[in-house]
Amino acid sequence: MSQPPSTVEFVVPAENAHIVVMLLLSNKLTFTLTSSDQTENTQKTIVSPPDIPDEPKADPVYVSKAPLTSNLAVIESICLKYITMNIEQSIPNEAQIAAEFGISPMTLKNGFKAIYGKPFYQLYMGKRIEHAKMLLLKGYKSAEIAERFGYSHATKFGQVFQKHVGLTPKQFQINHQRRASG
Repeated sequence: MSQPPSTVEFVVPAENAHIVVMLLLSNKLTFTLTSSDQTENTQKTIVSPPDIPDEPKADPVYVSKAPLTSNLAVIESICLKYITMNIEQSIPNEAQIAAEFGISPMTLKNGFKAIYGKPFYQLYMGKRIEHAKMLLLKGYKSAEIAERFGYSHATKFGQVFQKHVGLTPKQFQINHQRRASG
């Protein structure tokens, strides 16, 4: 009987790397993730912890083989915690997040800009709005989503949604239903 390969290599766009890392960790697979920076001709590597516990940690943090000047692992951990796993929860401000992960607010800001092309809050809000759209398309009411997202009033959620999408949540649902039926 032949053994499966011990290493599998594949290419993933940088903006999706955090999803791959989360998937690998959740399935308790050992991995090494290397990304190349074409502009600086440098490589950054993230490796999984040597023994992954049966219960996932509340705050996953990756062990990095990257140079100390690289904060890729920390930025990925922040993205995983606040944007991937807890998108419906209210988040602390960026200074609190930076302090929690032991980096400066400027490192947080510059790291997100370098990796994702936009600041943390902009990425967070974009992902949150995409999640809200998905919930609306599944039939959730605006008030239900507002409650899930921690808004004190559904009207506040509606204003935020309209600011980002250009339509109220109800208009968004109606437009999608028309496209689906027509």
